[in-house]
Amino acid sequence: MNEPVRILLADDDVTALMLMTAALEAADFLTIRAEDGEQTLASFAQTPCDMVLLDVDMPGMDGFETCRRLRHLAGDELPIVMVTGMDDVDSIARAFEAGATDFISKPIHWNLIGHRIKYLWRTHLTRLDLQRANARNAAILSALPDTLLRLSDEGIVLDRLAGHHDQAHPGPGASVQGSLPEEVSRAYTEAIRKARAAGELQDIEYSLQEVDGPVRYFETRIVIIDDQETLCLIRDITRRKEADDEIHRLAYYDTLTGLANRQHLVDRLAGEIHRAQGSGSQLGVLFLDLDGFKQINDTLGHATGDILLKHASHRLRLGVRPTDTVSRPSTQHQNISLARLGGDEFTVIIPDMNHPEDALVAAHRIQELMQQPFFIAGREMVVTASIGIAVFPDDGEDADTLLKHADTAMYHAKFLGRNNAQFYSPSLTHEAMRRLNMESDLRRALEAQEFFLVYQPQVDLQTGKIHSVEALIRWRHPQQGLISPAEFIPLAEGNGLIVPIGEWVLRMACQDAARWQAMGLPLAMAVNLSPVQFRNGSLTRKVRDILEDTGLGAEFLELEITETTLMDESMTTLQTLHELQELGVKFSLDDFGTGYSSMSYLTRLPLHNLKVDRSFVHGLPHDAGSLAIIRAIISLSESMGFTVTAEGVENLEQVKILMQQCCHTLQGYYFSKPVAAEQIPDLLGQNWDFDRLS
Repeated sequence: MNEPVRILLADDDVTALMLMTAALEAADFLTIRAEDGEQTLASFAQTPCDMVLLDVDMPGMDGFETCRRLRHLAGDELPIVMVTGMDDVDSIARAFEAGATDFISKPIHWNLIGHRIKYLWRTHLTRLDLQRANARNAAILSALPDTLLRLSDEGIVLDRLAGHHDQAHPGPGASVQGSLPEEVSRAYTEAIRKARAAGELQDIEYSLQEVDGPVRYFETRIVIIDDQETLCLIRDITRRKEADDEIHRLAYYDTLTGLANRQHLVDRLAGEIHRAQGSGSQLGVLFLDLDGFKQINDTLGHATGDILLKHASHRLRLGVRPTDTVSRPSTQHQNISLARLGGDEFTVIIPDMNHPEDALVAAHRIQELMQQPFFIAGREMVVTASIGIAVFPDDGEDADTLLKHADTAMYHAKFLGRNNAQFYSPSLTHEAMRRLNMESDLRRALEAQEFFLVYQPQVDLQTGKIHSVEALIRWRHPQQGLISPAEFIPLAEGNGLIVPIGEWVLRMACQDAARWQAMGLPLAMAVNLSPVQFRNGSLTRKVRDILEDTGLGAEFLELEITETTLMDESMTTLQTLHELQELGVKFSLDDFGTGYSSMSYLTRLPLHNLKVDRSFVHGLPHDAGSLAIIRAIISLSESMGFTVTAEGVENLEQVKILMQQCCHTLQGYYFSKPVAAEQIPDLLGQNWDFDRLS
């Protein structure tokens, strides 16, 4: 139950005091009586009450002074009612000045006074509720991070209820039209009109550029108060926009290069296909892969690979700029798109093509840019690009098909020697399926004994005799016949099968060399090693075991490695090279002059022979550039104490030139094609008299 309201009555007229007490107690109030001002203050201090009724005329301290002191003691919430004469206007004014809440005029109607006090008490409670509600509302508004404006029908800000620190929007007295940009104020006016017409709230979004600051984004909710006023709740959604943009970036863009990712590409390609269908135009898709990136990534580490991808993506952006892609006007497209699909694979969309050749021109431009050296961590690196091209609608009418066919064309470009661009054709899909089946067959080929070795002699220019042979692997497929190593070796390196295949080659070659030695034919054996075998970590042990098992002396074994292997200067690679050198094994650097790494490794690694790549020998005798390169290689070798082997020698003119350049060893079809092990002893009887050629 609610406790009864206690009222302090102060009056020096005992009769009036008794009548007031009786009337109020009949109305269920509790009363406390005092006969003058001092007694009133003392009673209030001893027994606080809920309301005070003060007579104006009291002896000593009058009602006005008593009211002032009570107000000081009780604060603003205590209702103090002054009792004064009906015509005493001055007393009423003085009562309010002293802090009175209300007044009751005399003479008092005793039958109605209880109702009058109940009304005053209810009024007091209502005022308290209103104060609490206002306090709550003020607290809520102050806690709001938003700006709350009350607008007149003319767009004038009548009040700013929240967001006092927001300088982006107009304050009280200012107009929306005069304070905000024209397009924003128009949006406000239109939203207010719609809100009035539909009787529903309206939302608008817009951005504002701060002076010397960033762009901020806002969302405003507009509610109609009446036909004269509008309430606008303005929320700063900049952080939400930034978060949305970040989510969109993560969902649709590659985090490493900033290019569009696969999802974004597929969506964009689908849209471009739809547009091309409507306009009847052609659309080109370029699928690009960086040649040799895997070796760089594996040997120099992923950090270096990531840097290379960033540089490559920047260069690709240059290659597809509308003003820089091609020179022909028909291929200066404004909507060329570039995406990274993952790893070292990139895709370019070229819309609105007039001819399929437009895509080829763009591909050649990209290849020219990619061939320029990259400088990363003190190294000069050159990578090339293999590009496949698919054209809508001839090569596919949906995004997945076009991407698949462009990918197929890219693999065909790699197969043809890399660093070129190829269009898709249905025969390429058949070829891709053949390679896929080949990879599956490769896994069983070793166990099925489908591999065999042939040997190509290497002739000493000083003696004119064969002093060594190079072991070369061949694969006789049961259905497809002989398959070129250029086809299956990259597959084996990609799936890791090169490790067991390489071990088999080494063992078989050492067995044949040991058998020849037992026949009195001390030939050295050259065996190619893949970079993957070095990364395996057990190469030294395997070589040692094979030499022990076959009985071949380590000094008769020469391992041919590529510059790709030497790019990996990790402790594992360096330790393996020196361990094998300590066994007595020699090293020859194969395909020298075609790599993309610095030649500084020549001074740090245990090499004894450089092999001039057949591409330089092939240019002889007419290619002056090839001859200059060969001269430089031989001069470098002499200064560093290396011997030089030239491979791919096919005619007498090449032999004469290489002899004049003081090359040490020759290898090629001029002397012998690669032959089976059983034919090697017969070849050893041959002797080339180079002296008579000089």
